[in-house]
Order: sequence, then C-alpha cells, then structure tokens
Amino acid sequence: MKKSMEKLSSERSCSEAEVLFSYKRYFINNVDSYHGEYILNEVSKVLDKNATESVKQPSQTVLGEDAVDILPPPPPEQPYEIIGTVSDPKIKSVDNVARIVPKTECLPIMLTCGTLILDISYDREELSITMEFLKLLKTLLERQAGQDVPDADDDGGAGESKKRYLILVSTVMTWGVTKPLDPDTPDMPFIETDFRKRKAHPSYKMHYDVENEVVLIARKYRAQIGAIVVAAGVTYGGREDVLFYWFQKAWECEPLLPILGRGGNVIPLINVQDLAQIIYNLITDFPKKLYILAVEQNVTKQREIVKPLGRIVGSGLFKCIPPEDAFLIPEIDQRIYDLLTLNLNMEPTFIVETMGLQWTSELTFAENVPMLMKQFKKERGLKPFKVIVYGPPIVGKTTLSKLICEAYGLIYISPDTVADDIMNDLAWRVHHWEIGETAGLPIRNAEEEDALPDDDEDDPGVEVEVQETARQTLALLQSGRTLTDEETLGYLRQRMLNREALNRGWVLDGFPTNLAQCSIVFDKGDEQDSEAGEEADEEKFDEDLDLYSNVLKKLLPYIVVSLEATDDFICDKAMRQPDGDSRLDEETVLKRLSEFRLNDGRDVTPLNFFDELDIHPLVVPVKEHSDYSMKGAYAAVALRMGRPCRYGKLIALVEAAEKKEKADLETLRSKEAKALKELEKKMQEEREDKMEYWSELYLLMQEEEEAALAAASEPMRNYLINHIFPTLTPALLEVAKLRPDDPIDFLAEHLFKLNPTGKMLEPGYNLQAEKLLGKIKILDDALKDLDIKIDPLLPPECAVDDPSASRKNINSMSAL
Repeated sequence: MKKSMEKLSSERSCSEAEVLFSYKRYFINNVDSYHGEYILNEVSKVLDKNATESVKQPSQTVLGEDAVDILPPPPPEQPYEIIGTVSDPKIKSVDNVARIVPKTECLPIMLTCGTLILDISYDREELSITMEFLKLLKTLLERQAGQDVPDADDDGGAGESKKRYLILVSTVMTWGVTKPLDPDTPDMPFIETDFRKRKAHPSYKMHYDVENEVVLIARKYRAQIGAIVVAAGVTYGGREDVLFYWFQKAWECEPLLPILGRGGNVIPLINVQDLAQIIYNLITDFPKKLYILAVEQNVTKQREIVKPLGRIVGSGLFKCIPPEDAFLIPEIDQRIYDLLTLNLNMEPTFIVETMGLQWTSELTFAENVPMLMKQFKKERGLKPFKVIVYGPPIVGKTTLSKLICEAYGLIYISPDTVADDIMNDLAWRVHHWEIGETAGLPIRNAEEEDALPDDDEDDPGVEVEVQETARQTLALLQSGRTLTDEETLGYLRQRMLNREALNRGWVLDGFPTNLAQCSIVFDKGDEQDSEAGEEADEEKFDEDLDLYSNVLKKLLPYIVVSLEATDDFICDKAMRQPDGDSRLDEETVLKRLSEFRLNDGRDVTPLNFFDELDIHPLVVPVKEHSDYSMKGAYAAVALRMGRPCRYGKLIALVEAAEKKEKADLETLRSKEAKALKELEKKMQEEREDKMEYWSELYLLMQEEEEAALAAASEPMRNYLINHIFPTLTPALLEVAKLRPDDPIDFLAEHLFKLNPTGKMLEPGYNLQAEKLLGKIKILDDALKDLDIKIDPLLPPECAVDDPSASRKNINSMSAL
C-alpha cells in the first residue's frame, strides 16, 4: 500500500499511466462468471458511448496575432478501458477486457480505477478481497480528505465524472431472516428504505458486513466517492445458475422434478439481463441512493418456478421432498439450498418508479418458460438429434441404433417395442397419481393448511380428463390384444411427439419401410409445429416456402442412415446366426428380404420422401461379417452427426468415456514408456554382457597368440643362443670399443677369426660348399685333358713391378 501511495503522489508521466488513477478505467471482478459476462457486455456499451463522445470534441482555429501564442498539442488522452479478474485462472484474455489481473495482485490496480463493479453474490472468495480493498480505500480517502474534489452534485454520473464510483452487487440473502414489518400482515413486501432493519442469513454475515462498510464509505466520503449497494434476487436466464438443476432435469424429462418442501415460499427473482441493465443505468446516471433492491415486481413462489418447467418442458410430474433431503441430490449445494428455501417478499420501488427500468419481459416466470428454455438450449448447445436407420433385414439396424442411443443419449424407438414403452410409462404415471406428489412429506396440521394453501393453477377438470385417458390406454395395452397397423403407427407418432423424445432426440429403428408409412407418420395434421415459430424470423428462399407445408417439421429426422448389403451377404449372415430365433429361418429371411427389395425400388423407396425434403440419406455399405458390433458403420454416422450434446444424464457418460479414453491413452503411453525403458535396459545389459564376453575372449586370444608366438620362437631362440650369440656378442663389443673406419669389414674379419669351428667351407659341412667344390674339380679335369695352361689368378697384393721376377707356384685352392 505504501508503494501504491508513493506512485499516486509521484510525477505523472506516460510510463506511469498504468498505476495512476483514471476515471476512464473500469474494474469488474470475475468477468467470466455468470453475472460478469452480462455486466461486462453492458459496461462495454458505456465505454463505446463515452469513446464516441470524446472523439467528437470540437476543434478550435486560432487566427491573427493570437496565432503566435499557440500551445503545443496536448499529450494523447488515456483511452477508456476495462480491467478485471477471472474465476478460472486458465483464462488469459476476455473480449472487451484490456487486461486480466491476477486476484493476488488486483488491490493496487483497483485503487487506480474510476469505477468499480464488485460482485460478491456468487464467489465467497471475493468477500475477503473486497473487505481488504475497502480498508485500503478508506485509508486513501482519508489522505485525500483535505484536497479539493469535485462536488457530488455537479457530476454527470459514473461514466463522465472525475470522482470515484463503487457499485457493490450483493444478495438478498442478507435479508434472509428478516421478520415481517407487521405481524398481522406477513405478506407486506420490503422496500429499499427498510434495509436498516434487515437481518442476514447465518451463512451471509460477511456479506452483511461488506454492505455496511460500503454504506459507511458512501456516507462519510460522499464528496470523494459515490458508493451504492445492489441487493440482487435469485438470477435466472441464459445458461442459468441457481436454477440450472431444474432446467436441466426438465430438459431431460426427469420422471419427478423435486420441490423442496411444499414450494409455498416466495423467492425474489431477477433476470440476469435486467440486473446488467440496472448496472448500466447506475453507471450512466449515478443516483443519490445507498441501497437498492434488484428484484422483479412479480411475486413468484418456488412451485411457480418448478411446475411450469415440468409441465411445459419436462415430464409433468413432481415430488415434494423434505428440504433437508435436498442435500441427497449431488447437484444441490448449500448456496442453492439457501436461495431456493428463501421466503422473502420484496418490492423494487426505485428501479420501477425512479430508474424506469425497461424489463426484459414483464410476463411472469411461468409465461417466460418457453423463451427461457430456448435461451438455455442455445447457451448450453443442446440439440436434439433425430435419426432414422434404414436397411434390409438382419443387416445390423438394431445394433447400430442402440449404439447411437447410448453414445448420444437418445431415445430408442422401434415398432416392436413402442407398445411396451408406452405401457410402462403410463403404468408408472398412474401409480404416481395414486400416491400423490406430497406423499414424502409429513402430514400438515390445521394451522399449516391455512398458512400454506395448495393453490394449483391447473384446471382440475383438464387434469382428471388426462388421467382418465391415460388409464383407458393403459388398460387397452395391458389386455394383450394384438395391435393393428394403424394403432402401431399412432403409437409410434405418439412416442416421437413425447417431450422426452422432442427434447433429447430419438433413433427410429427400421421404420418407415414404404412411402405410405412416411406420409402417415410425418403428416402435419392438427399438431402445432413449435419449431416453426422459432425460425419464423429467418428469411426463406422462394423454393422453400412450401417445402414443409404438408409435414410436421419437428418430427423430421436430422439424418437418415441407409445400410446397404447384398442378398448373398444377408443370407450368409443369417446362416452364421445361432439357432433358435424364428426370424432367422431360411424361409422367413428370404421372405422379409424379398419384401424389402420390393419396397426399395428406385421409384418407390421411402428414401425418396426424405430426398424431396433435402434430407439426403447417408449410405453406409456393410460388408464385414466380423464387425458384429457395427463399429465401422457407427464411425461413419458419428462423423456426420458430430460431437454429442452434453445432456445432464449424458455428461457423466461422456466424461466417463473421455476419462476412460484419456486413462487408456495414458496407460498405453506408460506401457510404451515402460516397454521402451525395459528394452533399453535389456539392450544395455546385453551390450554389457557382450562387452564382457568380448573382453574375456580378447584376453584369451591374446594369451593364446602369445603362447603360440612363444612356442614358435622357442627353436629359433635356442639356435641363436647356442651358435650366434657366443661369437657375435664379443665381436660387437670389440667394434664398439675400437670404432674402426669400416666397421662391417672389421666385424666380418673378426667373426672369421673368432669362428670356433672354422668349417664354413669344408666339404660336407654344408650343401653349397659341396656343390662349389664339385664344379671346380670338373673344371680342373677338363683343363688337364685339353692340355691348356692357364695362369693362376693372383690377388693384387701378390703382384710385383718386375715382370721378370720369378713367379711363385700357387696352389689352385689357394688361388680360390
């Protein structure tokens, strides 16, 4: 806080604009919440309006001598912007929001905003943040108390004024246990001026304290800040919040919609769009008020909320449960329980008389149920898929139909089971009518009977007539009489027009089989086409004006699946089926197949009926005998239909499937990682084993090689030691000692002298000497026979200068 105050008192510059106070900056907490989305939309309109007006500032032209004194253009003005927090930390950006601030860092930013809209009715975490902010705000206002501030009477509302504004959106639960002003007239409504007498519900004491703190600031620092508390009723509309469970169960056609207690308590309601419009009006024209009530004028009881939902959208049956049993329903938490059991009659005098609020709708909640359900379906993305599965007998229509119903949460309808389905539904309804909807509640005494009259709005005569018709139909179905074709078609049409089927969608198995049945089932008749009113505002092409003139559009399928298979495939599949089913007899199968082919001709096929309505069939060939579960055909259908709608009952299935798919994927990845790790470990161990084996083998081979070399070199070593080294070693030592000029010649002569045996040239010592002496002897014998005298070859040292000197007789061996 000290740093924030230092920044506020520092020199203003563009680089510090983000931390300086600006009346053009708006703060909204939890912009992604149920209330925050609608409030953000309305505040964005204020910003667009103010930004447009600021652009239209008239420009001034200076002429003559005054032109010399023209000042430089002012710095650009800071734009209008919205700053907010989010309840989901994963959200990083929101449309029309300049910046998302973390809740842990939002307090300094909130002090720099000119207008703050703080909603504490939804998230209890905001209570502590708001209380901490109010403490900081009081400290700041105390320091600024001595400074000049604009007069509160001269401001132009929170959208234009330079002063601060604070709008606190609280809840009517701070009035939860307030006693009636007049005990004799307990139905007298509370108004805004009674806020000092309010008594908070025990769970909303902190909300009460925050409201009082805001009122105290508004009174004490009136010249510096405008503050107001908006006590909002139970909000509804759009994607719903508190009433979501009842809208969801009504859409799913839950057999019994729960009513907490007898449902006679008065619940203050407010459409969430009206609440956002009130915030918009407060910003544009801030009133001199401390506390206002944001509730509707109509008095609405709990049963007037639940019963219209069940009768218009749901099954039409209800069950009153003890209030404490509400906690057995997983979707109902403490906050929803507190708001639905609240009994408080309020009258919004200010927003009606002074503000003149333009209500989203002035009708009662019950009269607005069709419009609210339409908004609910749009916001939640609920779309009723309607599918017809068409094809030859035993091709897999029933298997595929039930697979689609399970995956998309649809109703299964078949000519073979429609009578049993209607009979079970009627039997259950008759049983509930007999025991009554208040059977689970304790018996009321006389005083409670007077205090809580059972004012059911329905006409008793109409209700009795409906019950009597249902009992007659049930008796007819339970008689066991075989139904005619007309009765079967009627029950099929009745089943398709059932609210549960219209809401969630259906899959029609193997029907219709001819054009006549198409005309009967989808004929418009006297039935009101509810979807036609929803699309009346859409402009149609000229060719489509009479497209649905003779058919009931809300019964038309979204997709027609045509399974195609050859006769050989059908017969082969019938032979593969287990025995015992009379429908799989050879004669029965051939008869049914021939009837289908007869009605499936090019000009008479029922697919032509849908083609003319621009509902082109999805042709799925069936060729694999191994695909008993029809997974291949389902994949093609799911690709055309898209993602399933997240119905309440289907959410658990979809989430379970997604969770199972994610778990399977993680398991597969973990198995792959484990297998890869084991493979790497095994390869490492094998590599280490091989390296160890190769090292041992290398050492063994090295030892063997050394042993072989040693064994191979043993005779040579002995020979050298015995015959060479004794003579060669002394000779080499002598050469090293004397170092003659011709060491090689010296070594040769010395070795010849030291040769102990002297047998190198003796005949018989070696083979070369033997051959040489033999050739010399042959040469001497030849010379003797020829009587040729040859002078002996004298060596150079024997030559003399005197040619007349006597010559020595030299032996031939000596000459050699």
